[in-house]
Amino acid sequence: MVWMRRGLIPELLADAAWQYSDVEVVSGNVRHTYAESWDRVVRLARSLSELGVRKGTVVGVLDVNSHRYFELQYALGLAGAVVHTLNFRLPMEDLVFTVRHAQDEVLFVWDGFRSLGEALQPYVRTLVWMPEDPGVPATGGRAADGTDGGTLSRAPTSEAPLVYESLIQAQLPGISPPDVSLSDTDAYSIFYTTGTTGRPKGMVYRHRDMVQAPLQIAHHLAVHDTGAKVQAGDTILPLIPFFHIHGWGTPFFAPYLGCKLVLPGRADAGEQLRLIRSEQVTWSNMVPTQLTMLLDALAGEPAANGHGFLPLKVLTGGSPLASGLARRAHQAGVEFSLIYGGSDQLGAAISAVRSGRQEEENRLEQLSTRLRPLPMVRVRVSDDAGQDVPRDGKTIGELWVQSPWLPDGYLGDEEASRAAYRDGWFRSGDLAVWHADGWFHVVDRFKDAVKSGGEWIATSVIEGVLSEVSGVELAAVIPIPDDRWGERPLAVLQARDTVDEATVRAHLQAAVSSGRLARFWLPDRVVFVQSMPLTSAGKIHKAALRQMRFS
Repeated sequence: MVWMRRGLIPELLADAAWQYSDVEVVSGNVRHTYAESWDRVVRLARSLSELGVRKGTVVGVLDVNSHRYFELQYALGLAGAVVHTLNFRLPMEDLVFTVRHAQDEVLFVWDGFRSLGEALQPYVRTLVWMPEDPGVPATGGRAADGTDGGTLSRAPTSEAPLVYESLIQAQLPGISPPDVSLSDTDAYSIFYTTGTTGRPKGMVYRHRDMVQAPLQIAHHLAVHDTGAKVQAGDTILPLIPFFHIHGWGTPFFAPYLGCKLVLPGRADAGEQLRLIRSEQVTWSNMVPTQLTMLLDALAGEPAANGHGFLPLKVLTGGSPLASGLARRAHQAGVEFSLIYGGSDQLGAAISAVRSGRQEEENRLEQLSTRLRPLPMVRVRVSDDAGQDVPRDGKTIGELWVQSPWLPDGYLGDEEASRAAYRDGWFRSGDLAVWHADGWFHVVDRFKDAVKSGGEWIATSVIEGVLSEVSGVELAAVIPIPDDRWGERPLAVLQARDTVDEATVRAHLQAAVSSGRLARFWLPDRVVFVQSMPLTSAGKIHKAALRQMRFS
């Protein structure tokens, strides 16, 4: 194989092993440099080939963000396999569906998901277990205390269960990669939507797509005025699971930039905070609910630990960033940008600040809402007739996206593909307003928006106002049927006991008086819940809320 000529995923790590050989990948007690990681990846790829993994073989991975998952994303690509990033938060029925639909032949399962692995084993020909502590030292790697970590386990046999580390140890260090003929247009990975409104839908992405899209994210963050600016020298902690769009590309652009990579495993918010401090993390990604939990953990820290201050750059997205959460993050020292995209389109846009608009409040508002398309991405906002809406920042329409990494459609689902992918454009199902400069603001999902009296009500704007009420932890606005208007908004809040409806109503009325909300947008009802339902991606599960009966 001729290296650095094909634009393949494995070339990113091969380059990092040469350019940034001493930069570390940290995962629990394991520390590998990029050079050591590359050697392990090559050895693993050779063992995969000996297991019968060939070009096009679909291999599922069921793991948390770990050095194992990091290595597999490169080793499988090097062996010519297609990586199926399994969402361990899906219901078992949907998980089985994705394994069968993608036609997985091999499955790598972390021991922490043993029951899931055992349930899925009948659907694949080969299963490889990944113990957290297999008793095998990572050759060339070190435990956190600097020791070599233990003794070797035996190589796998036909009688014994296959074990991840043994596949690496079965090959000599310094061995050459397997000889596989690959191009950048070959399939690299498959992943699925979360399936909140039906069966999960699968997308296939090529090596070219998964190289271009993450590097464009890094490029955009580096060259524009963004809160989540990323650069060489940063230490990156990806809190977005690798099963979700490969953790928004972090395992690819971190080596590309030579950034230290800290992998959190199954750390909770308190443990994540300790990792940030101990490993001197400077950059992370997470959905807004994760950011809320991290800030809650920060507030519960002893004052001596940092006095509630966290100098961290965060890329957040997956759902709108409420204004109350944005202000809370800023006050804690967290600078952020908002990313827009999804499993069926990859990254499309990231919020930025236009030159000359540096006032603090306006800056927070822009970084929370104003999305600038990534390089090589085109967007349009269209009405029901397919005509572009005015670029006035007010008129709501559906967002359409076009990019070089956009798939042609959903795997094995022609009907859904025809509905969503048209003439090289992706019909997102998101409602947005368009600005004169081509930037846009996503205000709602089409399926979640309220259409009252023929007019759209942007629920994300109401949710942002609700989030500003002290004691409100999570806020959602959903439509409820109305005989006169068709639909009206209902506010659902997860809040502390100190919050009552009168306080919420007063804050909403103040927003109307200041011109932030139209009076017509005021929720007809406000209800409180003990716990807000969340999707497998950590977003508020509005479909579940719409099915609940509120007395």
